[in-house]
Amino acid sequence: MELNKLRINEKLKNTGYFFTGVFVFVVISILVLLIVYVPMAAKLVNERAEAEVRDAAYANSSAVSVWFGNKMSYLDAAASEFTKIDLEDEALVSDTCVSICGNGDFRHIGFTNTSGITFSSCGSSSNYSYRKFIQDGLSGKSSVAANMKCDFDGAAADMFSVPVTLADGTLVGVLTGDHTPFRFSDVVTLDVAGDSECFFIFDPYGDVVYCSDGNKLGLGKSDNIVSAINDTVTANDVSFMLNRKSAAALRRINVGGADYMAAFADIPGFEWTFAVIVPSDSVYSTFGTLITFTAGLILLMSVLLLISILVTSIRISRITNEVSETIEAGLDRIYTDSITGHDTIEKFRENYAMAMKNTASGHALISLDIDKFKTVNDTFGFEGGNDIIRRLSDIIKRNLGKNDFFARSSGDLFYILAEFNEKSRLIELAKNIMSDVEYQINEIKLNVSIGIYIIDDPHIRSRVAADRADLARESIKNAKDSTFIFFDNSMIEKIRREKKIEDIMEDALALGEFLVYLQPKFSLGTTNEVVGAEALVRWKHDGKIIPPGDFIPLFERNGFVTKIDYYMFEEVCKLQKKYISLGFTPKIISVNMSRLHIHKTGFVAELAAICAKYDLETKYIEIEITESAAYEDMVVLCDIFREIKSYGFHVSIDDFGTGYSSLNMLKDMPVDVIKIDRSFLTEKADENENASLVIACLVMLAGSLRIETICEGVETQVQVDLLTKLGCDMVQGFYFARPMPVPDYEKLTYGIESN
Repeated sequence: MELNKLRINEKLKNTGYFFTGVFVFVVISILVLLIVYVPMAAKLVNERAEAEVRDAAYANSSAVSVWFGNKMSYLDAAASEFTKIDLEDEALVSDTCVSICGNGDFRHIGFTNTSGITFSSCGSSSNYSYRKFIQDGLSGKSSVAANMKCDFDGAAADMFSVPVTLADGTLVGVLTGDHTPFRFSDVVTLDVAGDSECFFIFDPYGDVVYCSDGNKLGLGKSDNIVSAINDTVTANDVSFMLNRKSAAALRRINVGGADYMAAFADIPGFEWTFAVIVPSDSVYSTFGTLITFTAGLILLMSVLLLISILVTSIRISRITNEVSETIEAGLDRIYTDSITGHDTIEKFRENYAMAMKNTASGHALISLDIDKFKTVNDTFGFEGGNDIIRRLSDIIKRNLGKNDFFARSSGDLFYILAEFNEKSRLIELAKNIMSDVEYQINEIKLNVSIGIYIIDDPHIRSRVAADRADLARESIKNAKDSTFIFFDNSMIEKIRREKKIEDIMEDALALGEFLVYLQPKFSLGTTNEVVGAEALVRWKHDGKIIPPGDFIPLFERNGFVTKIDYYMFEEVCKLQKKYISLGFTPKIISVNMSRLHIHKTGFVAELAAICAKYDLETKYIEIEITESAAYEDMVVLCDIFREIKSYGFHVSIDDFGTGYSSLNMLKDMPVDVIKIDRSFLTEKADENENASLVIACLVMLAGSLRIETICEGVETQVQVDLLTKLGCDMVQGFYFARPMPVPDYEKLTYGIESN
């Protein structure tokens, strides 16, 4: 019995020792917890909270940018409708406004001409040129005026405006649309602290443009964030960020004695800044819960330390996972393209920076886009165009290697960073993409242009590398088929040469450096006599002739070619008038006109006015337009040809047979002459060749429609004999005569001897 008592006492004693040890262990553990774990948890929660607020600003600014960008994109697309109508017809302008208003979600649509008069979908017209957003549009700038009083119904509205320009860049007016004022409920926002956070949009001066309803900060649309901040240094810092002189960042601010955490992010495409401003106590409420929970463990659950540690760990893990998931969701919005579902250009740049650290393999930056993508949107609409972009992005993705990546930059422009060991791998990649586009997107013919820049310096910035790939791609734009090209330094030199040409082209025109050369046209038959000529421009600068290939493509791109066309036309009118004054009946001279004239109102009337200036009948002039112009707008081109004919000019189609709608053109267009492209004529022409058979069919078809034919590029007697046999009416080429100065042409055609 005594022994049992001793044993029991021993066990109780040991139990006391055990609980004393547990207590000491708990106290030591709690001290360690307070000294080590709590500061660590505070730092973690602080970092996560700041990251969550910052990422919310980034994600929400992107969502707002997309919302406003969609409205601006709709207006920008709708602006092209006013380039197709007579802007002097007020009723037609108003009807167009009504049509655009009916197809979109704007309450009213208005068009303001360059005189400041606005015609609206309401049927009214007034002068609103004093409005800032109208003035922005008339200066060529798109803008959004927030929280305005609508001029049409007096209601609060956001006013959107875009400039309306013709194809040659001429500003003809401003298109405006009013929309119900933006509310943050219009977009899906990334929340931070439930009802506690405040969402704002500020202008560069710190004035509130939009604010969330019932925000705890108390700022309204008439307040200024910079003025509201108590600390002058912080206020200046925030003002600095709002003016885009600093990257988006997180700042702690004090307003009205209360502390807030504020994250600022630029809204892409607009001169606004998005801000998420949250009371500091709301941001750290999770941390406060953790401290309370730990204190409870010390007071109530000291004997259950292992369980409390387990519960605390699980809770921290859950909080960490929730914060991580929220951040990942925000980053997913930033790094995922809303149209393609693949990486955005921001993610591409980050991947590029990482890839450039690996110098074991070569890298190339590839620029890719679709030629004349506007035609796709015109044909299938914006949704159809977006579908084409999605399918193109999937094609690119399927052809990439495991270490390659890509992104859509804007519109239909894509960038690819490809890893390679041999140049042939890049060629194969380009060819595979072009082949897949041709066979997998077959509802419309798409030409893909690809520029490839092999990166020779791993420290080169992505933007510079992209510029060089773009430069290569631009050099092959408007090719007849999909193609690719590698960048070389000569392209930069070409840009420099073109810049020098652009610097002197206006002065050269004023100084008469552009010369008229005439290439005679000959009839086919026994006499082979001169029946007319084609006027070709030559540029003589500093005593040297600049080849047309060095300046004509550039003038086509910058629009200066239209001035050259008018200059050449007037010079030809002078020549024809001269021959009449000498007693000759002028032979018809054809003058080339760029496709850029097609959408210019009054273009043909201007040509007729030049003829009238020299008292010259229009029948002595032939207007020559290339067939490729039909690809841009067949209907407009048909109307232009009819107008040319109505003034008495002759009409010819250049490069016939190389475009997309040759037979349709013959059927619908009132033309006098078709010029068969030289590509159909081989060096050893044979009537049994496929190309010769095509020529025969074209000649026969044109003849049945009472259209004359001329074949260019004739260089051999064999070709002359073949064309004579096939019934071609006229020829032009080096076999008969090269382009020549005017005195040589006058001697050949009229026997006029130069003095």
